[in-house]
Amino acid sequence: MRTQTPERMQCMEVWGGNRAVDRALTTTGLDVCVYSSPHANSQSGGDVCYVSSCASGRITRILLADVSGHGDAVADRADILRQLMRRNINRIDQSSLVNSINQEFVVASTQGHFATALIGTFFAPTRMLTLSNAGHPHPLIYQHKTRNWRQLKAEEPEPTQARNFPLGIEADESYSDVRTKLNTGDLVLAFTDGLIEIEQPDGQLLGADGLLQLVSGLELSDPNRFITSLIEKIVPRKDAINTGDDVSIILFQTNTERVSLRDNLLSPFRVAASFFHQGTN
Repeated sequence: MRTQTPERMQCMEVWGGNRAVDRALTTTGLDVCVYSSPHANSQSGGDVCYVSSCASGRITRILLADVSGHGDAVADRADILRQLMRRNINRIDQSSLVNSINQEFVVASTQGHFATALIGTFFAPTRMLTLSNAGHPHPLIYQHKTRNWRQLKAEEPEPTQARNFPLGIEADESYSDVRTKLNTGDLVLAFTDGLIEIEQPDGQLLGADGLLQLVSGLELSDPNRFITSLIEKIVPRKDAINTGDDVSIILFQTNTERVSLRDNLLSPFRVAASFFHQGTN
């Protein structure tokens, strides 16, 4: 598994797709590790991972989706997700991105396609993370202050509020957000359900509770090795993964880099320029 130095993302870059990957990235304020293993050693699968960095470096956006279907159908969905990430790359508010993605999957649902997804926006100046969950497994957060892992999720909504269905179920679906400030040493672990459906030696699936218990015992001194350690703990033998699904994991934490004064001052003009560009296309 990956041991190389994290790669610097360029401004206005959207990186990712639905292929096998084991890579570390860094943006202003955030370090990101991405691991994806399609089912049956395929080159591509139904899990789609994207990371983007805006023009000013103030916004890092992370998307992890588990798309129904395989092959060309998933590749088409992955391409649309990339376009939507690009279109919203300079916007702090991620609601337009979530709504656009849902609308695209509503159209695709006529062919039986939908997706669970976790969509996150990290705003570097305040270190604020906003997460929208569309029927996806809840991520885990490690808070350095308490030295504990827990599920990161919003309170249960009222029946008349957001239901957070998978993307593509209802055109007018609304999605609730959970917001949390990431302090130094905090970690967030996102994953697709393939991870918690890995069969353990006793014949039971790992499950969300099993994953939470497992990560609580892992060493955190080197986050770049965390995913490797996690996989080795769950799957002691490389050929022992027993799940009928793809497995994807994203781990991210804050770094010490800060947005420059110049980029903070120029940001409103870049946002205006991006709106103008969209309006002419």
